[in-house]
Amino acid sequence: MKEQFSFYMPVNIRFGNGITKELSQYVKGNSVLLICDPFLYKSGVAKTLGDAMTEKNTVYFSEIEPNPSCESVDKAARAAREIQADCVIGLGGGSAMDVSKIVSCLVTNPGSIYDYYAGGNRVLESRKAQLILIPTTAGTGSEVTNVGVFTNQRAGIKMPMVNDCFWADCAMIDPELTYTLPPAVTASTGMDAFCHAIEAYWNKESQPLCDMLSLGALELVLKNIKKAYDTPSDKEARASMILASLTAGVAFSQTRTTGIHALSFPLTTEFGANHGTACSITLPAFIRLCYKQAKEKMEKLMRYLGYSEINEFADAVEHLMESMKMPVRLHQLGVRESDIPHIAKVGLNAAIIQLTPAEMNEETVCGLLRSIL
Repeated sequence: MKEQFSFYMPVNIRFGNGITKELSQYVKGNSVLLICDPFLYKSGVAKTLGDAMTEKNTVYFSEIEPNPSCESVDKAARAAREIQADCVIGLGGGSAMDVSKIVSCLVTNPGSIYDYYAGGNRVLESRKAQLILIPTTAGTGSEVTNVGVFTNQRAGIKMPMVNDCFWADCAMIDPELTYTLPPAVTASTGMDAFCHAIEAYWNKESQPLCDMLSLGALELVLKNIKKAYDTPSDKEARASMILASLTAGVAFSQTRTTGIHALSFPLTTEFGANHGTACSITLPAFIRLCYKQAKEKMEKLMRYLGYSEINEFADAVEHLMESMKMPVRLHQLGVRESDIPHIAKVGLNAAIIQLTPAEMNEETVCGLLRSIL
C-alpha cells in the first residue's frame, strides 16, 4: 500500500431518483445555457428540465455529436457568450458533458478551443460561469472528472484535455433519466464504466481509496449490467448501474485511464466504434496482459469478484460482452492486419498508455491487438 497519497474531489454530488426536479434550486444567476444532443432535445427531456426553471432564461444548444469536434465546441461557446451565460448545464452522455466543461470556461476566456488545446498557446485563466452536469447514461463518469475529450478534425485525432476548471460545481445523478436507454447503449456505456473502474484499479497511479471505489464499481457492473440489458424497466438495476458509473468516475478522476482508453481513440475516430465498444473490445486482452506485472492486485480483484484464475476472469468478461451482442474481435470493427501498426502508434502517442502496469511499446501493443484480431 502507498504510504502517501492524495485525493481531491471538489464536485457537489447529488444522487437520487427524481433529484433533477430540484435542479432550479442549484442554479445560480439567471442566464442558462443547457447543452445536450439532438435526441434529448427532440424527446423533450431537456425542455422538461428547462421549463421547470421558470425564473431562469434558458437557452438550448442541441447540436452535440458523438466524439464532439472542436468546431462544435466553438459553436456552443458562441451561444454561451451571446447570452452571457451565468450557468452552463451539460445533459447527456460524455459528449455533452465534456463540451459543457470547456464552454463554461469559454464564456469569459476569449478565442477558440484550438487556442487552449491541441497545440494552442493560451491558458484558461478561470471559470466564472457555474457548471452543472447531469448524466443520462450509466457509463462515462464525466460528471465527476476534470477531463474533456474532443476530436481535433484539423489533425484527425481524438485527444483528452485536463484542466481544474473542468470540475463541475454540481453533479446531479438521477437514475430515472436512464430508464429509457436502449439495450445497446446500456451495454456499451456500462462496459465503459467497467473499463474506468478496472483501469483505475490497476493504474500505476492508483491508491487505496481508488482501489476500494473500483472494487465496488466492478462488482456493481457485473451484478447488474445484464439485468439492465435484458430488463430495461428494472429500476434497481438501473440505479445500481449509474451508481457504478459514478463510483468508477470518482476513482479514475484521481488516476486517469490506461491503455484501454489510449487504444480506443483511433478505434473511435477511424473505425467508427462507439466509445464503450472501442474500450471494452481490448479489455479481456488487457486483463491477461496486466496480470503479468500486477499479479498480486489482480489476484485480489479476482478473489473479490469470485474468480480463481485470470483466464477464467477474462473469458467471463468476454462472454458477458457477447451475451449483449457486443463485438469482441477487431475485425468486427473493420480492422485489418495492416491497420494494427497504425492503431498501436496512435495509442502509444497518448501519455495515459504508460499508466498501464505492463510494458507498453510497439511490440507489446501490436501483439495485444493481433491477439484479438
